[in-house]
Amino acid sequence: MTAPRPLRFAFVVLSWNGRDDTLACLASLASIDRPGVLTICVDNASVDGSAAAVRATFPDVVVLEAGANLGFAGG
Repeated sequence: MTAPRPLRFAFVVLSWNGRDDTLACLASLASIDRPGVLTICVDNASVDGSAAAVRATFPDVVVLEAGANLGFAGG
C-alpha cells in the first residue's frame, strides 16, 4: 500500500498598484501554519513598487511579473 501524499495548497494573489493591500493579504496568508502551502503573487505591471515590496517582505512568496495589466482573468 502506498502512503497517502500530503495535502498541498497554493494561494494565488493578484496585484496591481495595491502594494499595501497586497502586503496585508500576504501577511494574513503567512500566518497559516500548515505544511505544503505555496503562495504566488502575480503582479500586473504595478508602478507602485508592489513586486519589489513583496520580494523584500516575503522572500518565500513566488512573484510573477506579468509585464502588463492583464486584468483579473489574465493575471
